[in-house]
Amino acid sequence: MAGKETFTRERVRLTQSHVKQAQALVAKDTLQGNGMEFADTVCQGLVLRVRRRSGKFILKSRTGSTTLGDMDTLPVAAARVAATKVRAEQLKGTPKRLIDVELGAFSNVFEKGHNLETALDVAFTEPHPDDPPEMTEEERRRRGPWEWRDLVDLFLETKLPTLKDRWRVQFERHLRRTLDDGFAMRRVAAVELKDLVAMRDRVTKAHTLSAAADSVEAVKAALDWAWRHHAPRAGLADVEFPWWRERLTVEYASGTREHTPTVEELARTLVLAERFKALGGTAKETGPGMLAALWAVVLTGQRATALTGTLRATTRDWPERPGWKIWTWTAVEMKGSGRNASPKKRARPHALPVPPEALAALDRIGAPREGVYLFPSRVPGKRTTAVGMTQFLDRMKGKTKAARKGGVTLRPEDDLLTANGIRHWTPHDVRRTLPTFLDMERLGGAGSAILAHARKAKGDADEERELAQAITLRHYIYSQRLELKAEGMLVWVKAILEAVDQERARLEA
Repeated sequence: MAGKETFTRERVRLTQSHVKQAQALVAKDTLQGNGMEFADTVCQGLVLRVRRRSGKFILKSRTGSTTLGDMDTLPVAAARVAATKVRAEQLKGTPKRLIDVELGAFSNVFEKGHNLETALDVAFTEPHPDDPPEMTEEERRRRGPWEWRDLVDLFLETKLPTLKDRWRVQFERHLRRTLDDGFAMRRVAAVELKDLVAMRDRVTKAHTLSAAADSVEAVKAALDWAWRHHAPRAGLADVEFPWWRERLTVEYASGTREHTPTVEELARTLVLAERFKALGGTAKETGPGMLAALWAVVLTGQRATALTGTLRATTRDWPERPGWKIWTWTAVEMKGSGRNASPKKRARPHALPVPPEALAALDRIGAPREGVYLFPSRVPGKRTTAVGMTQFLDRMKGKTKAARKGGVTLRPEDDLLTANGIRHWTPHDVRRTLPTFLDMERLGGAGSAILAHARKAKGDADEERELAQAITLRHYIYSQRLELKAEGMLVWVKAILEAVDQERARLEA
């Protein structure tokens, strides 16, 4: 069950001095725990809630909380007026979505440098009898003018089917981050550069500079699509040139990731994953297929995308080594296998011998024994995915997850990895640890072979034919260097399983 957040609280007569105090706490990053709250003694329910990276005015009531606006935007006096107006609308039974629209308009006035009087002229006004009836969401999206949430939803409907499975979830997350803090209800036509820059900075503060860079690229793609194909409905018909292409930027350059987790860190993570299956604010446990896939990534060092899609039908016994299995993947299943890829970069068929000790470990943790895939998901007939594995590790890291329609679902658990002395790592990082370890064991060639690193080989067509043949054929065993791989796998798997036993004993002591 999700735990209730707790904040250090002070009851005060809110002034701008408290806002400045909150801004200083955020700037110095000195807040502890979830943060703190300043509860106003003048306006019932009004609270200035300060987290590590931001502060917001909220209105608390018996039925929940309503975000009024950012502390950097709304003055205290305006926050009190907004709280009073919202409470009145709630008593009248006004739908939440309409209240949110009014709050968005109210905050937007202050962001543009206007005063409270102007804000009240724009928001929370009684409808005039001659005003046209409010459009439904369907009518607004069909006829326009679009709001930002319309742009996001409609662009994703078009964009996501064109992406590979591993990128769909990530791209949607990048774009939906922009829906926070009332931005969703702004008309696309009214969005200016300063609004997008503020959105970019908000994402940076709430997440990372890398996340902001991803969101900015997604925003540009969405605006480009609307400008080219739906300009009248989107409100961009008068835009002669897409200014956002050049003006909206992020000073960020991705670097080469060099993190190499230790064998002990990998083993300790596996033990924790086995022990803490229900994470992320839900009683639903991690499926056996996902847990087994995480173990398999550590035991084999294979890329998560290919590994999670391993077909049971393409795993075979190795008669020359009783108890061993050989897992195989075609070039299409390996990374970089597109038809248009250059011959130097195109992936090749790959086979990996898996020792009985590794198979026994997977069986012990409950790896599924039947099904189309070695690592099935909870959905019948479906496989686990690399994205799902990343999200599994994110839950162990205590990371937050953006909800589909905006907002944030908080993960109440602590960062299990850091709490247990484990530096954060990703599935791909195992591909640095394994060859480094085997190189120290003077088995560097085996490490390279296990990871399917490029080498001079026959053409793809020849290798595909060999993969389809009986694997007991000597030429196939030779071409796939199975004996060399087996030597390295024995040493690596033994090291991981011994470390797992040590970590399990240490954690249970």
